[in-house]
Amino acid sequence: MSRGYIQLEAGYHYQKLNAAIRTHAYPTALLRIGLLEGVELRLHGAAKDSVIENGSKRHIRGWGPLSVGTKVRLWEESGWRPEAALSAMLTLPLASEVFKPDNPEPQFGVAFSHGISEKMDLTYNLGYGWAEGDPVRSYGANITRELSDKLTIYLEAFGSKGKGETAEHQADVGLLYLLLPNLQFDVAAGRRLNKAAPHSFITTGLVVRLPR
Repeated sequence: MSRGYIQLEAGYHYQKLNAAIRTHAYPTALLRIGLLEGVELRLHGAAKDSVIENGSKRHIRGWGPLSVGTKVRLWEESGWRPEAALSAMLTLPLASEVFKPDNPEPQFGVAFSHGISEKMDLTYNLGYGWAEGDPVRSYGANITRELSDKLTIYLEAFGSKGKGETAEHQADVGLLYLLLPNLQFDVAAGRRLNKAAPHSFITTGLVVRLPR
């Protein structure tokens, strides 16, 4: 995020964990603020609603934990060397009781980006953090293809592995559409790549950048 710019990414996320549990997050919100050139402040949160179906239904509603952190560009792309950035987030125990972690939980990540052509990019990342007191490793990779000045398609694969747990792998396909120079709409749908992962999900949202 360039210095002096503010970007809000807000949307809705539906996930089917298995035959019994479905989760909804609305709105999800990520606020990005350009503090310095190549340095941004990040704030992330969501309102959550879990629907559990076992012959009957009950809803668990509340605010998910607030996360605060930063993303710093390490260097720009040059030849075969990809652009690189380092991120650090801290999930705070500020949430509704049912969703609140017992302690602050840090997450760290490093991301790389290659311009394959004028209209195609490849990005990938590795992460390490903590969830419910246990370490979690994660990864992600996506490729984007610009179809027109306003429409972009992307394919993505990602996953995570907690301590003593089976790794979870998922993949999705999504579309990005530029409604205005500073307003973008996105939608994506994905499924699990192995049985340990959540069954499927759908996500959609808007991205607004200020000033225009």
